[in-house]
Amino acid sequence: MKKFAFLISILCFLSCDKDDKKTHSIISGTIENNSAENVIISGTDFEAEIPISADGTFSDTLDLKYNGFYLLYVGREQTGIYLEKGQDLNVKLNTEHFDESLEYSGDLAGPNNYLAKKYLWNEQHLDYMELFSADENAFILKLDEHQKSLDSLLEAGNITNAEFKKMLEEEDIYSSAALIENYTAAHRYYTGSQDFQVSHDFYGHLKDIDFKDTLAFRTSASYRNLLDAHFNRLVEAEIEENGGSSTLAFLNIVDSNLPDGYAKDKLMVDYLQFDLKPDTYLEEAYTIYINSNPAPENLEALTKRYEQLQTITQGKPSPTFDYENHKGGTTSLADLNGKYVYVDVWATWCGPCIREIPALKEIEKQYQGKNIHFVSISIDEPRDYEKWRAMVTEKELVGFQLMADDNWQSKFVMDYGILGIPRFILIDPQGNIVDADAPRPSDPKLKELLDKLI
Repeated sequence: MKKFAFLISILCFLSCDKDDKKTHSIISGTIENNSAENVIISGTDFEAEIPISADGTFSDTLDLKYNGFYLLYVGREQTGIYLEKGQDLNVKLNTEHFDESLEYSGDLAGPNNYLAKKYLWNEQHLDYMELFSADENAFILKLDEHQKSLDSLLEAGNITNAEFKKMLEEEDIYSSAALIENYTAAHRYYTGSQDFQVSHDFYGHLKDIDFKDTLAFRTSASYRNLLDAHFNRLVEAEIEENGGSSTLAFLNIVDSNLPDGYAKDKLMVDYLQFDLKPDTYLEEAYTIYINSNPAPENLEALTKRYEQLQTITQGKPSPTFDYENHKGGTTSLADLNGKYVYVDVWATWCGPCIREIPALKEIEKQYQGKNIHFVSISIDEPRDYEKWRAMVTEKELVGFQLMADDNWQSKFVMDYGILGIPRFILIDPQGNIVDADAPRPSDPKLKELLDKLI
């Protein structure tokens, strides 16, 4: 299940006078065991990056466009917060126990302490395997019971902020609706019943949801997640019935269901940021987008992405590398000419990367001595260099274990336009691209591909 990132612009001020405080908000805090450089606050059309002092404190004045829900990031940790124009908030936290340590004070202490308790309550009581494994009726009952528990938690907080409570009610409706949208795919995943279909009237539970509410799309992260789940469900149904490209299906469904404007453009450009790929559908996907009346700045950014992907389509010469080898010295792509090269771009902090290791080791074992090299390129930061060396040794990783020279900014990574990991690439014996976004080791399609080539 995909989750949306926020694309935002920054407007922050370093000081405010007494009159400014009527419309500007001060956010401050103290972070124990901190290793991050900045606190980031992000939300609808907004981002602020606030430096963290050596003593773990931070403070800044925010010029908010909207009252509502935002995300607070410290390093790789994040939490949801509620902000209002002219209202101040102070946060204390410990990065070693991030969620459990959150404590708020100031004008918006009540709403934000509730959000922290709500997150912990969900973490302790919302079992997604149990929820999505249930049959339809039990699933809906569990959703109702879950909401009643959250309502009781809110009532116990004695929160008087009427605007917060109204927005929270809408967020809860959208969050429950998103779970309903995800039910079919999640039920299949947790039960293993890949042929499972919901009853004809199951999605009638969503009859009161407006899937064309462009204002809610601007102001509610939960609504954006709901639309993402909704359109991806429609895409899955389309692919099951007619086959074809999921990227093209998504673009066509969004294009035909939403009016021109911010919501449609944002959904499309966010999807294409990661799903526009150097495959046979590249030209058609780009054409659909440019004909959807996109915002000029988004069209410009996506055009740059499209032009980059054109350089790494099948048959084009592969970008090269020459990186430190775990066993000593360096290894370049040229050193491996004469055999196919299967590249795994990963990092020690990447959970999905680690989960692919057993499947990768099995593939390496099956094709040992065949016409193929296996190369793993870590994009860990320099501070994690020893962690990389230790993990390669501890997990007994084989093949060519290399360390990129500048993590995400390494030339090989940037030339391939890599925005997320793990990323797998297949290169032929002459150094030309076979697949710039090859199947993962855990995907049976990889073995099918290799068996055809080797």
